[in-house]
Parts: sequence; structure tokens; C-alpha cells
Amino acid sequence: MKNIVIVGGGYAGINLLEGLKKEFQGQIGKSVRVILIDKNSYHFKKVLLVRATIRDINLKIPFSEYCQNGIEFIQGEALALQKQNQQITIKMENEKTINLHYDYLVLAFGSVIREISKGFGGITLKDKQSAIEIKEQLLSLMESFKALEKSQQNQSLFKVAVIGGGIAGIETAAEIAVWSKEKLAEAGVNPSLVEVLLFDAKDRLLPEAPVKVSEKLVSHLKNIGVVVKNKTRVSHCTEGQISTNDGQKYSVGTCIINPGVEANPIIYRLGLPISEEHRIIVNHSYQVKDEEHIYSIGDSALVVDYKNNHPDGMTCKEAIPQATRLSKILKASINQTPVNILHESYPVKFFCISLGPNNGFMWTQKWGLDFTITGKIGARIRNYTWELASLQK
Repeated sequence: MKNIVIVGGGYAGINLLEGLKKEFQGQIGKSVRVILIDKNSYHFKKVLLVRATIRDINLKIPFSEYCQNGIEFIQGEALALQKQNQQITIKMENEKTINLHYDYLVLAFGSVIREISKGFGGITLKDKQSAIEIKEQLLSLMESFKALEKSQQNQSLFKVAVIGGGIAGIETAAEIAVWSKEKLAEAGVNPSLVEVLLFDAKDRLLPEAPVKVSEKLVSHLKNIGVVVKNKTRVSHCTEGQISTNDGQKYSVGTCIINPGVEANPIIYRLGLPISEEHRIIVNHSYQVKDEEHIYSIGDSALVVDYKNNHPDGMTCKEAIPQATRLSKILKASINQTPVNILHESYPVKFFCISLGPNNGFMWTQKWGLDFTITGKIGARIRNYTWELASLQK
């Protein structure tokens, strides 16, 4: 029986499990053993973290929902690799260590939120606890604002700053703007007093899309109370004030930071080949450089298109097809079937962004044409992509 060991139960890891179930169809636990390892007992729906800043939602799915039909789960953390013996050392919950043999090892460590220096100020949205902290601060600000005299409200506005113009930053700003307007309206306060400032160092939002698409997105954000500040780098945000590289200062109630992601630093302790981009180097079949039995997919791997060497982005959108291909590659290798499956980038340009619970913005480009879908249909598509990524169909 061949052992397939998967380390990491993020989007790449759980979708690889799904692919292996389809490829081996009832043979898991018989002709092949599949083991998932993760330090947590649950899959964390990281893409929905932005919504947790203002709404009560469940972000955890127990791995028991994925590890069925013969698939095993071990809760623990990877410590080291003994490549010559094809073993991985795992630290268990009870602090004891075990050495687990593998015939095929798949590293799907995913990514972590970039660290921001404590002196910068603000709250970095990085986990459930920070989302709760943001929510509590927003609720406190809301109560203080509602208690002001009307003249004071009109003068000060309900201002929140979001730093980082990636998809997570855009979605965070939109969620807060929509929620704030709802709460003010419920209290009989003019909802147009809400202003969420979205600071972005890039020339424009969604730079992968044509300029007209970026402009359309900015227009939709403006309609819900988000003001975009492009080409603006924030130097620090302390004591309710944002300072930017152009010398401007903005008074805000709170500041939320979406600094982007980087590969999980665990990759440095395993003696793996690391690229200049700080990701695991793999070939076009996801095999780690110079390692016959080790593969890597998802955010921790530098995966490039075999045709043009274009690197995949660090999103679940890229991780899912990587996992699907790798499940076929592993099956072919176990069955000793010749196969030539190489990585190709996502077939179409596609981005979907939530602009609140009932509003979304989707853009795709096909045959040289740009298509955008907004409003409730855009929201439905975004919700579908979220659920699809976590296999909650």
C-alpha cells in the first residue's frame, strides 16, 4: 500500500483530498493510504475573514467532514524531513513526536498574513481574534458617533481607514461601509455620513484588469461609501490619525490593515529549495526541485505555467486546479501509467469581489472581451466561489 501524506488543510490540501477521492474511487484505505496533517482540527475559511469583522459567521469546518471514506487525519505540526528515509517528523498535540513514512509527500502549507511592525498602529486583519477586535472597536465607535449631536456628526463623519488595496482590502472596506450605513440608518442617522477611506500604494485597484474595469470598480465602491486613495502609501496610523507619504493627514475612528500574504515560514525549516520569491521551487508537475517523492502546491509553492513561465497567484482560485492536476499525477505515478500532465495557468482572467452581503463585482476576460457582473448576481457568484473553494457545494 502506497502512503500519500498531505501536510496542510487549507484550500489546496482539502481540494487535493477531493481529487484523490475521485481518482481512486473506493481504493483509499485499500490500495492507497491517504493521510492529512494539520496543526488545527478544522479547515479555516480564510477568504471569509473580511466578513467576520462585522458579522457573526462560522469560519471553521471540522476536518472530519473531509476525512471520510478511508482518509486519515492527524492533528500535528511538521517539524523536519528525513528525505533519505522518506519520513516526516510530526509534533503531536501532546508535544510528542512521531516519524511518518511517505511514498508521496505533498506540502500544502499555504500562506500567512504579512507581519506589520507594532509601531505602525492600527489592527491587522489576520485571524478570527483580530476580526473580533475590529468588530468590537467598530461597535464602540458606532455608539460614540450615534451619541453625538447632529451638528457634530455632520462635521466629523463616521470615518474608518482600510490600508491595502488587494481583494481582501477592497472587500473589508466594502463590508464595513455597508454595515455602517445599515447601523446608522437603523438609529435614524443619515447613512451618507459614512466614509471608508481605502489606501492603496498601487496606481489603481485591480491592475490585472483594463483601466476601464478598475474605474468601474472604484465607481461602485464610491456608491457604497468607500473613497479610494491610490498611489498613497501610509507611513503610520496612530491616535486616530493616518499619515501618508505625500504629507497628508487624515482623522479616522480606526484603521484596519490588509497587508497581503506570504508563504508560510515553516518552509524554511525543512531544507527545501526556496525561490527569490520565498516560495518552494517546483517543476511543472508540482514536484519539488531535486526531490522525487515530494510535491508542493498552493500559496507555499512557486508554480509556473509550462508554456510561458507565468507564476500563479496566491489565491484559492489557483490552488484548486493545481490540486485537481496533482491528484491525477499521483494516481498515474502509483499505477505506473505514463502521463504528461503539466501546469497551466487559470484558463481565463477572472476576479470576483464582494461589495457587501448583497452586492458583488465580477470581471472576466475572454476572446479579448471584458465582461462585468455586479449587484445581487455578482454577490451570488462571489458566495458560490467562497463555498466552492471549501467544498461546501
